[in-house]
Amino acid sequence: MNLLFSFGNLIRPTRGGTERVTYQIANGLRSRGHRVFFLITEECVTVPLPYHTFTCAGMTPDGKAAYADILCEKLDIDILINEAGTSDDVYFLNTSSLKFPGKIITCIHFDIVGDLQYFYRCYRYPMRSWKDAVRLLRLPWLKRMHTRNRKQRYRHLLRFSDAVVVPAPALKEQLFRFSELPPNSKVRVIPNPAAFEPEWQHTKEKTALFVGRLSPEKHVDHLLRAWKRSDAENAGWQLLIVGDGALRDSLENLSRRLKLQRVFFMGQTDEPETLYRRATLLLLPSDHESFSLVIQEALSFGCFPISYDFPALSQLLAQPEWGLALRKHSPTAMAKAIRESIRLNRSNLPHQQHIHSHLNRFALPGILDTWEQLFSELP
Repeated sequence: MNLLFSFGNLIRPTRGGTERVTYQIANGLRSRGHRVFFLITEECVTVPLPYHTFTCAGMTPDGKAAYADILCEKLDIDILINEAGTSDDVYFLNTSSLKFPGKIITCIHFDIVGDLQYFYRCYRYPMRSWKDAVRLLRLPWLKRMHTRNRKQRYRHLLRFSDAVVVPAPALKEQLFRFSELPPNSKVRVIPNPAAFEPEWQHTKEKTALFVGRLSPEKHVDHLLRAWKRSDAENAGWQLLIVGDGALRDSLENLSRRLKLQRVFFMGQTDEPETLYRRATLLLLPSDHESFSLVIQEALSFGCFPISYDFPALSQLLAQPEWGLALRKHSPTAMAKAIRESIRLNRSNLPHQQHIHSHLNRFALPGILDTWEQLFSELP
């Protein structure tokens, strides 16, 4: 089959979770004989485009739809897989806008409502002027607009996609409940494939790890404050923050203000596995996760995850002793969990045999089988 994967950004195998998942699945399907192409819809790439990659970035929505239609006809695309189901791409990558004879699968990679549940806590403004008071008063209206627009987007993609893919059963239930539409067979559950083969670890360092974008929804500011309260540094522990983003400078400034001596900003890395092998704890204070690759990766290398709760976390932490799920937006709970985990010497080293067996269900060959089965069942 000829497959076109669409996403806002250039697919880089070492970047965000969606890009890494897409890269693995696309290249796995290519190895099975499918012809694979990529379409960039948002990022204005300044470097030469990789082979079999095209872009409609910078065009109007109507221009993007026309470009995608012509591209699909030219490449004789059988299936367009839109990896940006939570973006406005669904309004031009759909069965109503595109006329090529192939099928359209829309993928949802984020928690459906996690950020809406904690909307007000994400927008705390310092009351320094009347403008801050106005912003605060506008928050209920903003939440209503965000909720209305998102509900409209999900109803649209459910109506104008041949299939919709989510990574966990909890996301499927959440999607129908939020969109207020009855369940239907269009929505399929296909977990994200494991990025790494599980490895046996025998020793660990006094190291905690955060891996992800330095963006607001990841709440690394919560993590820094929790780390300070946990008194982990006095116990000889260090925190490695892996990733980059718009908030890096402000987070580094916060770390300095908190007088943290053993917090290190590592930036992007092409080899996160070297850090997973060292780390004992994986810390994830995010409110916008759906299937969290970093939890999966941490388990693969014997790390003990401490995470704000999200819909699919129980699917990853199949046993309660494998990690801790905390209520969201609570640096105090995170600090207590870190402190107690250090005191109790919590580790997943003793549980590796059972964890590895559990992670086998997310191995790439089985996930590819599920994708190919979906292709064959499309109406």
